[in-house]
Amino acid sequence: MNTILFRGASLAALVLLTACAQRPASETPAPEPAEEALAPTYDAQTLADLLVAEVAAQRNALSVTMGYYGREARDTADPEVARQAARLAAYLEDPVAAAELGQLWLERDPGNREAHELLALSYIKLGDKQRAATHIDVLLQESPDTSLTELVSHARGLGPQGNQELLTVLGSLTERYPDQAPLWYARALSLQMDGDLAGALDACNRTLKLNKLHEDALLLKARLMFELGDHDGALAHLDKLQSRYPHARRVRVMRARLLMEADRREEAAEALRELSERYPEDRDLRFSLALYGLERGNTEPARAALSDLLAEGYRPNDVNLFLARAAEDAGDPHAAIDHYLAISGGDKMLQAQVQAGRLMFDVDQAGRAARHMERLRAEYPEKMPSLYAAEAEMLASHGQAPEALDILNEALVRLPDQADLLYARAMVAEKLDNLAQLEADLRRMLELKPDDPTAMNALGYTLADHGQRLDEARQLVEAAYAQRPEDPAIIDSMGWVHYRLGQLDTALTYLRQAWEAFPDHEVAAHYGEVLWQLGQRDEARRVWRDALVEFPGSEKIRETVERLTGDPQP
Repeated sequence: MNTILFRGASLAALVLLTACAQRPASETPAPEPAEEALAPTYDAQTLADLLVAEVAAQRNALSVTMGYYGREARDTADPEVARQAARLAAYLEDPVAAAELGQLWLERDPGNREAHELLALSYIKLGDKQRAATHIDVLLQESPDTSLTELVSHARGLGPQGNQELLTVLGSLTERYPDQAPLWYARALSLQMDGDLAGALDACNRTLKLNKLHEDALLLKARLMFELGDHDGALAHLDKLQSRYPHARRVRVMRARLLMEADRREEAAEALRELSERYPEDRDLRFSLALYGLERGNTEPARAALSDLLAEGYRPNDVNLFLARAAEDAGDPHAAIDHYLAISGGDKMLQAQVQAGRLMFDVDQAGRAARHMERLRAEYPEKMPSLYAAEAEMLASHGQAPEALDILNEALVRLPDQADLLYARAMVAEKLDNLAQLEADLRRMLELKPDDPTAMNALGYTLADHGQRLDEARQLVEAAYAQRPEDPAIIDSMGWVHYRLGQLDTALTYLRQAWEAFPDHEVAAHYGEVLWQLGQRDEARRVWRDALVEFPGSEKIRETVERLTGDPQP
């Protein structure tokens, strides 16, 4: 067996540009001072400029250094000055200057490999793939065996877009260098990113024909086969690799992931168990695979893996958080409450505790929830407004709007003129059809903050929805829209006000924009109603049906549909 396979960093791993992740500039060594640049052969002005540049570099004032070196690189014929200037421009992530100074360096030192590498990467950053390919071509002609390794090892700081463009450039050179396996692998990755999975698989097979032990190509082949729908073939390919290379961890990890994606739950659970037994010390791996399982809907094996990690004391807050969410998704609110309550300390704690309270209401433990929220307000007095508002929302969402109003009245006695609480009480008052209270609270908000777009929008929309003072409603919503023209809720209000004013075409324009930006059930109800009134009834029904798929319990849509059609079903 080839012991190099699946160990260490191969050329293939380097060409896989996710392995060439962007490194912060602070971790990248700065260009070293040029000793030759201070040689006494320079004239007095040049020597003075270079001395200033070096002093600035020692003080980490690299932009000053760049200015002096750039000027001297253009004015002198010394390749070393051009080299230092080009490398500094690249280090400072200025690809325009790096490309210009790199060209000067190459003119003064023709054939310099480092200059070609710098220019190739600079043109990649500038999006000029053709010029980048020209310099990579020169490197490959001179040294096909080492050029790619050196180039990609320097390809840091490109970012995701630059990485993809580098792959595209490398893949474009396969016809000129058909015997270079790394180029075919780069082509496979590039085609995969472009969505050409069949072409990517063909390029991957070409890679393996040239180098049957190409680790990343072997794994990529399984991924591509799976994405093309050949689940059995992909898993059989990984089974062969696992049999041939039993210590290849990446093969086992990919196999577990694909089993989860294929929803082969028993096999996925067994694969996760094997990974846990084989690599018990690598809890980060087990955690990431468990989260992957949750994401893919393979809930039970993932919950079991997370429970094992929790028992081992691994990252208890994070594990409890994911176990709580998984329990919610699995319809086990009691377990979710326990996990949320177990979270202590950190930024996530209060949010988790509030969610525990919300679930207590869901399981008819209203008294326990009220005591829990009261305790939180005592422990976090600085969060009292949001905690009162959260409890009111819990009550209102469970049909207890009067109780919600009571808790907000209590809150506003303790915290008078608190804007969030005024707004929360206004929204509860609307549920109780207490428009006088709603308007009073929103008016008070506007007295405290006259240009508050949230209050203006809420008041304007409510007036329009009830057919009251429509000109005032339009002015309020337009004032909110002037501040937040991208807010879908305000765009919806604009459409609804114009509808109430009888301006159907204008209303349709706004409501279509709101629906496209935020396909909410209330927006759907409004949008569908305007379509219906304009005679576009098939389209109105389609909008309502689409919204009911996402919001099957929407009373707003069903009330609208029944009012307009006589039937609650669109």
